[in-house]
Formats: sequence, structure tokens, C-alpha cells
Amino acid sequence: MGLVTVVGFWAELFAVERLRLSDVFYLDDYLEKPVELKVLSATPLTFSRDGSSLLDAVRAGQHVRLIGIGKDRYLVKAQTLNGRLEGWVLMSHVEPIPEAIRNELEQKSKEAEKLRQAIEKKEVEIGMPQDAVTKILGKPKAKSSIKDATGSFEQWTYTTYKNMPFYLPSNIGGTNFIATVYRKAPVGAKVITFQEKKVIRFETKEEETPPSQGGSIVIPPVYVQ
Repeated sequence: MGLVTVVGFWAELFAVERLRLSDVFYLDDYLEKPVELKVLSATPLTFSRDGSSLLDAVRAGQHVRLIGIGKDRYLVKAQTLNGRLEGWVLMSHVEPIPEAIRNELEQKSKEAEKLRQAIEKKEVEIGMPQDAVTKILGKPKAKSSIKDATGSFEQWTYTTYKNMPFYLPSNIGGTNFIATVYRKAPVGAKVITFQEKKVIRFETKEEETPPSQGGSIVIPPVYVQ
């Protein structure tokens, strides 16, 4: 088996099997534009971030595309003699990340952590993207588009429910009493307004309607007091 075949095998395996490691900072989570860095001195390109499983070497003066940041190595894409490969290189052999990009990464990392905490707490916040709202509230019952002098907007509406008491005349063993049955009933709505796919406003409308006035009711398990 020739060198090119072996390298190709490892490269294909690496592309298929590589997992997003929890202790690696992946740039595509935060930046839209790729970051290219210059290699200062020849460095091995390895399959593993511990420096084992050599894929190829990257020559001094080449530029590599930064994919992830580990403890002492970068995950990069690099053009080698055996094609364009993805692997790990030593940080010390590559020029430092520009300060402006480091600052942007730090800021966006803080924003991402704040968003993660909001999703964990099930709290919709101003500036939140649509996919985060879906993670918190699920798919909306209705969507609508609005256009006025200030721009274009999209509204998502979610029905809110509450366990409402129903009082039912009952008789057990000749004894009359009123049983309280709780049923899940629609009582209002949450309306989320987006502009450019980010939350600009959210409001809760409480419009409690007694079950006797009709409307569909979703009945959960019944509890009798």
C-alpha cells in the first residue's frame, strides 16, 4: 500500500470519525469568515492531537485554515503534498491569532454561554435567534409576517395552558359531594416578534376563558379532591 493511499485512508477516516471534542474551541460556532494563519516553521500534521498518527507535514510559509483551538495545538485544514488534509499542528509553529479576531471570539463565546444558560432556564430573551426559541418553546401554533414603515417582522404565536378546576356533582355510597377535576385548558398566548430572525419583542396575553364557554380542552390525568 503506497504512502498516498495510506494518507488518503487516514484523511477519509478522520473526516468521517472526527467528533466535536468538548474541550476544543471550534471557530465555525462563532465566526462567519474563515481564519487563515501562516506556518512559521515546518510542522507535522497529525491525526491525533497528542501528536501521534502522522498524516503529512506542512511547510514553513504556507497558510492553513484554522478550524479548532486545543490546549497546545490547532486543528487546521492544510494543503500538503498528498492533498488537502485536516489535522493537528503545534501552536508554536504557527503565527498567533490576530488580536481583533481573539477579541471577537471572546465576545461571541460569552454571548454563546449566555444563550446556553437562557435555553437551559427556558427563558426567551431579546436578541435570541429563532432556533433558540424553538428549543425553548417548540414549534409555534401559528406564524405571521408583518411589514410596515419600520421594516419587516415575523410573529410566532404559542397557546398557553393552565390546569383549570371543574366542579362535578358526585355521589359515592349515597353521599353527595362536589368533585374537583383539573383539566388543561387554553388561557392565553405568548407572542414572539422577530426582525432579521432575532427576538425584538415578546409578550404574554392572558385571556382566561371559563370552560363553560366552549373551546377545545386537552384532558390530562384526573385528580379528585
